Amino acid sequence: MTTRTSGGPGPVPEAAGPDPGTTTAPGAEIAEPPASQATGAVPRNASADRAAVRAFRPRRVIPSVITALLMTALGLLVALEVVSALLNRPLRLVPYDRILPWASSTPWSDPRVMAGAGLTGLLGLLLVLLAIVPGRPTLVPVRTGTRKLLVGVQRRGFARSLARAAEAVPGVDRARVRLLGRTVRVRADAGTRDVTDLGDVVREAVNARIDAFSPVRRHSVRVRLRGR
Repeated sequence: MTTRTSGGPGPVPEAAGPDPGTTTAPGAEIAEPPASQATGAVPRNASADRAAVRAFRPRRVIPSVITALLMTALGLLVALEVVSALLNRPLRLVPYDRILPWASSTPWSDPRVMAGAGLTGLLGLLLVLLAIVPGRPTLVPVRTGTRKLLVGVQRRGFARSLARAAEAVPGVDRARVRLLGRTVRVRADAGTRDVTDLGDVVREAVNARIDAFSPVRRHSVRVRLRGR
């Protein structure tokens, strides 16, 4: 579990005392939800929920830096060439004198021109999208009811806890959980061939564990059972 407080420098270990079965070392994963996160004990606060989602939204720092540097370098190059040409002292950092004869005699409809323009546009769009679109989240924001305390649970620990909840259902030998966005996919192996109504029981158990964590965003549960 990772906790952020407003005005703090970043993630810090949770200050509260450890709950039974919960590790409190910095960066450690938790196996069970804290008792304070029980559904109904945490008031719904839209402002706090939005703050938690923003705080734990993954950011693509490296693509953003690369895109910013490339756009800055290109803009600076164009500015230097234009200003130097206006002052009748062209820098000629770009050998456009060599390209000018070819560009003057080549129509826009030429396949090479269209291919080059399309490739350049696609590369630029790709860099911008990599910089803007958030990366894969590593934490699940949970509700605290206040903007002053932002808590996130590691996705791997969250999935393991949900798998344990499914395995606690009588008749389930083993369960595996994958998080795909806000969808929880449960694959469970049953100890018997008759799995009638067992999927509903597993779904209820997993939903109950999700409610115990009280995540900011609701997760849908899909169960796939395999009998012997």
